[in-house]
Amino acid sequence: MEPLTIYCIPGMGVNERLFKNLKLNNCSIKHIKWLEPNKNESLQHYALRLSAQIDTSKPFCLIGVSFGGMCATEISKKLNPIKTFLVSSSKTRAEVPAKIKLWNKIPLYKLLNDKHYINGALLLKKQFGVNSKEQSARFLEMLQTAPTNYFKGAVHCIVSWKNKDYPSTIVHIHGNADQVLPHHKINADYTIDKGSHFMIINRADKEINAIINDELKFYFE
Repeated sequence: MEPLTIYCIPGMGVNERLFKNLKLNNCSIKHIKWLEPNKNESLQHYALRLSAQIDTSKPFCLIGVSFGGMCATEISKKLNPIKTFLVSSSKTRAEVPAKIKLWNKIPLYKLLNDKHYINGALLLKKQFGVNSKEQSARFLEMLQTAPTNYFKGAVHCIVSWKNKDYPSTIVHIHGNADQVLPHHKINADYTIDKGSHFMIINRADKEINAIINDELKFYFE
């Protein structure tokens, strides 16, 4: 059987290196590249622009992390992948914490530029689960690969997102130590004990790979 294509969408501003420890059986992994968001673009519209990178002529799955998972949710509603795996993400507005929704009412984020967002992410790196010097260096390198004017538009997509529904083919994997998207707000299918927002890097080898491989067994039977 031909390998199943898995399209991966990383977290906000980072790139395909986020998935370096992803090892999936009988799958061909491809990576979605970020685009510069249009001014005041909705998350739904932005996600559909990203979906132009997907070959829909054959079966495929999606894996989305954080903001990438929100985009994957919107794409899955239109393109009907076999399964969509969300890691450290939210699939509805109800799962987004109030402190992030508040930015929609007090839009100070519009005053910031890319450098401000990158520096802010580095200051808050421990909340993302970035703890070692090696992880910090990798985190910075990934953030610096984002398109120009990306961060302000991506934040607008998140804070203005209104989604209330999602397909039954979504599988949500979340860590109970996530400080960015707290676990108690999330209706998760699988909980990774002590998993942080960055757990796709340091918990993929065993738990996350095993979950996804098990969820896809039916396709190869």
